[in-house]
Amino acid sequence: MIFRPACLFSLFAACNAFPAYLRSESPLSAQDNGDANVDGLKRIPDAAHPFQPPGPTDQRGPCPGLNTLANHGYLPRSGIVTQADVIAATAEGFNMGPDLAELLWIISVAYDGDLITGKLSIGGPDPRTAALGSLEPLLGYEGGLDYHSTGPEGDTTATRQDQYFNESRALDPNLYIQMQSIAAKYGGQYTIDAMKDVQKARYDHSLAHNPIFYFLPVEALVMMGAKAFVPAFLSNGTFGAGGIANEASIAAIFGARKLPDGRYENVPERFPRNWFRRGTPFSLVDTLAAILDFYTSRDIPFGANAGRVDAFVPLDIGAITDVNGLACVLKQALQANVPSSIAQPGRDLEAVVSFIVDRIDPLFQDFGCPSYNATQREVYSAASQWNQYGPPASADQRPKYGQTSS
Repeated sequence: MIFRPACLFSLFAACNAFPAYLRSESPLSAQDNGDANVDGLKRIPDAAHPFQPPGPTDQRGPCPGLNTLANHGYLPRSGIVTQADVIAATAEGFNMGPDLAELLWIISVAYDGDLITGKLSIGGPDPRTAALGSLEPLLGYEGGLDYHSTGPEGDTTATRQDQYFNESRALDPNLYIQMQSIAAKYGGQYTIDAMKDVQKARYDHSLAHNPIFYFLPVEALVMMGAKAFVPAFLSNGTFGAGGIANEASIAAIFGARKLPDGRYENVPERFPRNWFRRGTPFSLVDTLAAILDFYTSRDIPFGANAGRVDAFVPLDIGAITDVNGLACVLKQALQANVPSSIAQPGRDLEAVVSFIVDRIDPLFQDFGCPSYNATQREVYSAASQWNQYGPPASADQRPKYGQTSS
């Protein structure tokens, strides 16, 4: 990873390659939630979306939610997706608000996908996303969501190691156990406060052990939002209205399977049995409010380690006291933090900037943020203050299932 001191985001055969418990509805692979708060709620998955483990060419990556949707066919099982795919699948599977889904899509495809085809790999680099196919590197690098140090992917994820320690994008069973132990302090529930503690624990570990740790907009905001998504989206029912985010509701979606000896193994992600999605959409405003709560209630300042663990460089962006202020910080970071393609020869900078600006402005028009009217030179200068870029992800970073905890 490069640090810039001045800058602080064959199907049958495939199925039979997995143990029988992954091809069946065994209780070992999908925990039973028992009674759920189901009044008016939709049960997921439905009969049209059975679980199927990924095949050898299917892309899976760092997001357990997207992996789950692909393993059930709400998203294309190939893991190669479009904007329409993502917005429809996240709404159907998790009741994600369309404004939030659109923002996450914009971040993902602009940083890690193909602006010409509008396609994105939810895992590693894949010629199926690119206009030129296998000749894609001529126009720059499309790393997929595995591409580290870009908007959708960064350090301090709940159950994946920082890339400095492990390039695999699979769940680390030991980190899952850490998250589980924190939830135990909250009665075994993965509440907002429990997930704040998970964020703090992951932040402190990265700060103390990762010499190239970074925690910067946009990536840091996405990391906090992802932890808020655990109670918001993975609860059985609507969190705060009787829905519970506990071991039964989250383990299968995270791809964590408990072994008879008490250890955990990472397996392909899936929906659990008797699971009902939240009753109301979780919107962009809801997400910003949750991120603000995370940031202001735990000591997790923005910044980066300058090549060693005792050289943290803070990024001072002033006080953030309300959702509108946070929204404008995110908007500024998104529009100034030009995608990783800016550092790659052959990518059309003007097209990338235009893509970001034209699509971000309407999403933030109700927050009172100023419009962004920077020249290419100004955009590049701004980007150097907000982000650092990691090396391209390699094709072998797809999750390797079967890893067990110690």
